[in-house]
Formats: sequence, structure tokens, C-alpha cells
Amino acid sequence: MKRTFKYALTAVLGIGLVAPAFAQTDNFPDVPENHWAYEALARLKKDGLLVGYPDGLFRGPRPASRYELAVAIHAVYTNLRNVTDGLQSQVDALKNAGDSKADIQALREQIAALQAQVNALKGYGDDIANLKKLADTFQNELHALGVDVDQLKKDLGDLARRVTALEAKKPAVDISGDANFFLVASNSKDNTPGLSKDGRIEGLLLNKSGGNISGTPTTGLDRDYSLLHEIAVTFAGTNTTGPQWKGTIVYGNALSNLGDESTAATLNGSGSRVGTPYTDTGSAGFYVQDFSVKFATSVAGLGFNVDAGRIGYKVGPYLLQRQSPNSYYSTSRLDNGEYYLDGANLSFNLLGGKVDVFGGRTSNQLSSDGININPLQSGGFGGPLSNAVLGIDRTLGVDVSAPITSAGNLKVAYLWLDSSPLTATGQFPVFGTTASQANRLEVYGGTLDFALGVIKLEGDYSKSNLKLNNNTVNDKDSDVWSAKASYSNSKYGIYGFYREVGANFMAPGDWGRIGILRNPTNIKGETFGGNINLSGSLVLRADYEHEQGKDTFAGNLSGFNSSTKLDKYDVSLGYKFNSNLDLTVGYEDDKFTGSPLSGIGDPHYKWTTFGIGYGLSDAAKLTLQYELSDVDNEFVTGVSRYKGGLLTSQLSIKF
Repeated sequence: MKRTFKYALTAVLGIGLVAPAFAQTDNFPDVPENHWAYEALARLKKDGLLVGYPDGLFRGPRPASRYELAVAIHAVYTNLRNVTDGLQSQVDALKNAGDSKADIQALREQIAALQAQVNALKGYGDDIANLKKLADTFQNELHALGVDVDQLKKDLGDLARRVTALEAKKPAVDISGDANFFLVASNSKDNTPGLSKDGRIEGLLLNKSGGNISGTPTTGLDRDYSLLHEIAVTFAGTNTTGPQWKGTIVYGNALSNLGDESTAATLNGSGSRVGTPYTDTGSAGFYVQDFSVKFATSVAGLGFNVDAGRIGYKVGPYLLQRQSPNSYYSTSRLDNGEYYLDGANLSFNLLGGKVDVFGGRTSNQLSSDGININPLQSGGFGGPLSNAVLGIDRTLGVDVSAPITSAGNLKVAYLWLDSSPLTATGQFPVFGTTASQANRLEVYGGTLDFALGVIKLEGDYSKSNLKLNNNTVNDKDSDVWSAKASYSNSKYGIYGFYREVGANFMAPGDWGRIGILRNPTNIKGETFGGNINLSGSLVLRADYEHEQGKDTFAGNLSGFNSSTKLDKYDVSLGYKFNSNLDLTVGYEDDKFTGSPLSGIGDPHYKWTTFGIGYGLSDAAKLTLQYELSDVDNEFVTGVSRYKGGLLTSQLSIKF
């Protein structure tokens, strides 16, 4: 019976996936909107495949009888026949099309619609096979319903052959992508500009060249706004054997105006974008996000896979992971945490685990208008080397992951990150007050995690060594370790987290934000948080972080010493009206005490956020967010008070 239920579930879920998209429809009253099967059941009901019981309920937990399953099988079969019969009708109509201009335009539209439906049919193969098995299993019940089972089996066999033929006919190149349109507008409050979470100034009146008007007068949303756009197109080969290739080309003005705000120069407050307003005055340009070829080969009997070209790679938050370039503009390409390098990754299996050996050039990846699309630099804010920025030109790494029992995983990595000389005579970057020079950063560490039912345990350790060639410049107080425990079920989840980050830890990772400062170092502390489903549509999330400085350094300009403490509260409430519309409200409060910087006081950041997300279709979504900032004694840009607002809106369309 378990096997029979598996077939039935596969068929029902399969037809749910290929049923036509719907905007909004009534569902069974006893199925909550946050249930994992809500949308699939709504599609099935809309298409007449599920009708429920006479009282209108679905009664999901109740076991289905064999006759009820037989009725569902016949409904699925009838629906599938209607789809294929409809395709034949469209084909016949195309054969009889006229030759007038109007007929030709109508013909093009019908061909496009037909192609879309044919492409959808290519995924029916497994569903048809499962439906045939169900017909055998429930043959007697289908006979009792008056169904010609022999004809049903014959039709399913014909459909299977037609789908197999369709799958063999596919284009040589698959084209997909996304387009994003981003509006950012800001306003001042009480004649005081605001400050975003990226350290960008809000509500300043700009001139046409993007600079501030003399006196930097404050203004409102109608005068301080920018419009950004970006379209990315991915081309991929569709062959299933031999080398496989893909590449993504991007065009727009988002890169030149938002840039990569995760660079170390920005992290330590010296970047050109910190303290500047948003603009749309930068030029639009093209760039290649990635382009690579994958193939399998072997050397000395060892088989491995090669991914060569411009490839994306990440290891982990304390080793190698790119921060999202902007807190308000979001795309999967930029938020996947990957750095892109011009090189290769060799991957092979060893003793039940996986080994990646990757390397390549990570500098001079420029757009057509000269913007670096992927700056890789050492990072960290909080210790005596806070102003140390090592631009990485070449990367080489070994990344190993392996299972530890059936419940655990171990991941370890070692990276060599090299920098080219600043001058032709061989001068390398200068660090700190001792005028030390360095041209290499070695980073290594690992992660161990175990899943014990609903409880998950995780530990991390990483270390960075700064070198000049093979000579160590600094390896003191340059490690990080953390431990985390979490528990989750369908109603709520909680976690606890403790970490210590050395003052001189410099890995190019992504391990958090405090105020506008990213990747804090010279800290130790704990974080607690969780989420709870207050109802089927209402979710509350809350986090509390307490950090304090680890050590005291004379002349430290970062604002983190042993006397420094931080208390951070982050709370959000999300409400889902339906499958298309959701609302969020959030509040973040980051308060420092004991700042060692004279004349600055204790920084205090407060942001209140209101957001709306609306799904226009399966392929398009519109988001709208307004954020109020209230920042006191900000110690990076040197202004004592910021109060303003930031309005952002993003339209994302996938194709």
C-alpha cells in the first residue's frame, strides 16, 4: 500500500505542477494558506481534478479509499487528454491559416502559444509513466466506474511515445534571464539628512552631474531620486552528453551607481560610496557575469570534472564569500555569495567526500564602462589593521567536504590570495603604523555540523595569515571561532550563537553587519533569536545580539576596544494576505557604549522599515519599501545626527 500511495502522490503532484498558472482562486476551507500543498491543491480544484467532500472540505489527514483514488486517476487522465487534444486542434487551425497580414500575425501568435505548450509537455514523461502504473493497480475500481481501462492504457502509451519524441526535439541553446528596474528615493527630516544601512546619505539636493549643490541643502522624495535598470541574459547549451557551456551577459546602469559596496574600502569607512548619496548619473554598460565550459576528464586513472572560464565560487562566511553589494537592490546573481574568477575548478570524489581545487584571476574584470564587477579584497573592521586593504589579484584554493556519520558533515579549506605590486618597481601595499608590506593572505579553516532530528549543531574555525612572499607579516590575533545550536519545527524555531573574531582577521568573507559596519573584528559575544508562526499567515522574527571588544589597542581608530559594547535588536513581523501579497514591518536598534574615539560619543543606529511584496505573476514581482533612519553620533562619516527616509521599489521580471 505504501508503494501504491507513492505512485498516487507522484501523479497528483505531477499534474499539479503542470496545471496552468492561476492568479487567485478559492481553495478548500480546511487547507491553510501556509500549508506546503496549498497552491497545488488550489490548481487541482480550479481544473476540476479535486472536488472535495459534499461539505466542501478537503479532509487532508483522512486516508483515501481505493474508489476515491480511482476517481482522481480518471480525472487526471481526462485532463491530460484534453491538453493533447487541444494541441491537435491548434495544429489543425495552423494548417488552415490564410495568407493576409492579419492572418500571418495571428499565425505567429498561435505558433508561440503552441511552442509554450509543447515545451510544457516535455516534462510529462514521468507523470505518464506513473499514471500507467496507477491504472494497473486500480484496474478493478476503474472498471466499476465504467472506464475502458484497455483504451486508457493504450492512450497513455501513445502519450508516452509522443512525449519521448518531443523531448528529443529541443533547441541547441536555451535562453533565460531577468530584468530589474530599481527606484531609490530619499528625504530628509527636520532639515537633517538620513543614513541608510549601507552608509549612504539620504535626502540631499543634487545637481545634474550627480554632485551636491553648494551648501548641500536637504530635500524630499520628489527631488532626490534615482532610476536604475539592469537586464541579464543567460545562454546555455542543451546537450546532455559531452561538454556543457553557459554564460550570462548583463547590461544596465546599476553597477556604475551602486557598484560593489562590499569592498573592504567601504567596510572600514574609507570607501568613496560611504557618506555619499544615491545617484543614477553613472553610465550604462555591458559585462560578462560568467561564462564557462564543463566537461569530464581523467589523469592517471583519476576521473574529475572541470569547470573552466569565468566561474563563480564561494567557500563560507569566514573564508571566502561575497557580500550582497547593496542592502536594498536584490538579484539572485548578486546575492548568491559567489566571487567570480577567470580560471577553473577541478572537482573529484575521494573516500566518500568531494574535493574542489580552484584558482584564477580575480582582478581587472571590468564592464564596458570601466567598472570592476567583482572586486576581491581583504576585509574586516575593528582592529589595528582595519585600514589594511589588500587587493586580491590571484586566487588558489582547496575545498574539501565529507560526511561524518549519517548525521554530520565536515568542510575544510585552504586559500592562497595574492596581490600584485602597487608600482612597477615592486612596492607592495603598506599596512598599519609599522609600514609593513604584504602581498599575500593565506586563509584556512573549517566547519563541522550535525543534524540530530530537529536540533542542529554547528562549529566554525578560521584563521588568516598576512605575508610578504613567504615571510609572515602578521599571524597574531587573526582567527575566529564560533558555535551555534538551533531547534526548529513547523511552528517555531530558536537558535543560540557565540563567536570570537580576532582583531586582525582579514578573510574576504561575509560574517555580519553592525550599524553600517560590515565584517566586524576584535569582538566577542552571543546572539539569540528565532521565529514563531502566530497564525497561518502571521510570522514574527526576533534577534538579540550582544558584542563587546576583545582587546585594547593604542591609537585604534576603529571604535572597538575592550571597553566597547554593543546591543543590537532586530524584530520583524510578516503577514501573508494570499499567495501573491505579503506585508512586512521591521525595527532595528544598534547601540554602542564605551566608544574609545574622542569627541564622537556612543553611536546609536535606529531603522524602522515598512514593506510590501506583490507577485504580479509566476515570473514577475514588485516590492515597495520605506525605511526611516534615526542615527546619532555616527563615527564613520563624522556627522553627529541623521534623520531621514529611504523609499525603494524594485520590479523583477524573469524570462
